[in-house]
Amino acid sequence: QCLDGFKCKYLILLAQDKLLAHISELESVAQTFGFKLNIKQKAKISPTTGKTDFTKWIILQEIAEENVLKLMSRSVCAMSAFELWGSGSDFSLLKQSILEYPLEQKRDCFKETQSFAIRVKGIGKKMSSEIQRERIDLLEDVLPFQGKVDLVNPSGEFYLVEDYSNRVQGQPPKEPDAILFGRLLCNGQRSLIERYSLKKRKFIGNTSMDVMLSILMTNLGGINKNSVVCDPFVGTGSLLIPAAHFGGYVIGGDINYNIIHARGRSSRKGAGWRQKDETIRHTLMEYGLRSQYLDVLLCDAACHAWNTNGKELFDAIITDPPYGIREACQKVGSKKQNPVVPELEPGLTHFPEQTEYHLEDVFKDLLNFAAQSLVAGGRLVYWLPVYRADYSPKVIPTHSLLKLMYNHEQILNSHSSRRLIVMEKLTKENVTETAQAVISSSVFSGHNSFRDKYFS
Repeated sequence: QCLDGFKCKYLILLAQDKLLAHISELESVAQTFGFKLNIKQKAKISPTTGKTDFTKWIILQEIAEENVLKLMSRSVCAMSAFELWGSGSDFSLLKQSILEYPLEQKRDCFKETQSFAIRVKGIGKKMSSEIQRERIDLLEDVLPFQGKVDLVNPSGEFYLVEDYSNRVQGQPPKEPDAILFGRLLCNGQRSLIERYSLKKRKFIGNTSMDVMLSILMTNLGGINKNSVVCDPFVGTGSLLIPAAHFGGYVIGGDINYNIIHARGRSSRKGAGWRQKDETIRHTLMEYGLRSQYLDVLLCDAACHAWNTNGKELFDAIITDPPYGIREACQKVGSKKQNPVVPELEPGLTHFPEQTEYHLEDVFKDLLNFAAQSLVAGGRLVYWLPVYRADYSPKVIPTHSLLKLMYNHEQILNSHSSRRLIVMEKLTKENVTETAQAVISSSVFSGHNSFRDKYFS
């Protein structure tokens, strides 16, 4: 912990993910735990493109160490957190910065009884073992460690970080843009990606969400212990698993009978027909999360099963609606002009006919459902597919009860992408209860509007 009256700074190394939602995730996790972030070195200008680019690291100021640990207990976009002892653009400035760091704050680490390890990490450049040893030797006169070196299980672990991420014509610069030194506090939650890997999971589908993105969406949704979380397009439940892991109670719905009831062929190559235990409930049981499972319902998102009657049920809605690429956009209905409703005999099951569900209606219904069923301050997190040539902020669906918080692009190919949209429920003050979702653009009009452009 920092000395009384001294304000520690903390270095956060960020993961090398293409979806630049690192800051959004950290801000959302901080809000979940009830504090705000003061971020230094949030963004910089790329020398090659001239565009604003997020750095591979940030510095947190005016934050308690316990709050840094809370951030790292949830973040999948942050690799590691360090108590920052010094920084500079070259080694002379770095050493001066380390010397200026209060000795009382460092003294315990230098004790003879404390073993230590110093590791060197290059961002954007590989550093040989010989260069790493040279770098460590340069700091010998400002780091008077008395204990033994222990590279396996040290009492204190320290990192020298050199940033070469500002590439020029694809090559790293000769000299680093910044050099930083700090004491390792803890690592983020990247290990969860392996723990919940789709490769090891028995029950998967054509559209099972990537594990890292599932955890990211959970954190952006502000899910915490005892949150009630809904996915109205639940599929195989990939988005419910991290929500349950972080203490949320999960419920979902889907129109696909075979998915909900473990029927039909498995999506895994060569697996044959689905077995009885290929359900969301069994998946959560395998992960030890059965206590967080509420239910999954066979239902139509166009006429959802949760009749709220004005009651706000959910703390978060996290979902990935179908776009018509791997899964069809469908709802209950008839293609006939005069449909006949069958009279069922006792014991018989009726499979209702399904009809086209236009993307425009999918997103309008989703936003209206969120506005009705989310608690004030609850969040809606979902993916919006876009043909990149058509994109502008106007294509994002809006609702007077939902405030847009974040909008991040994940590029799918040269012409298409999908945007991760995060919205927060406002209070109903000065807003009529009959307010409806609005889509200003016509890009989602018609059946398979995105699919037709994607494959053309």
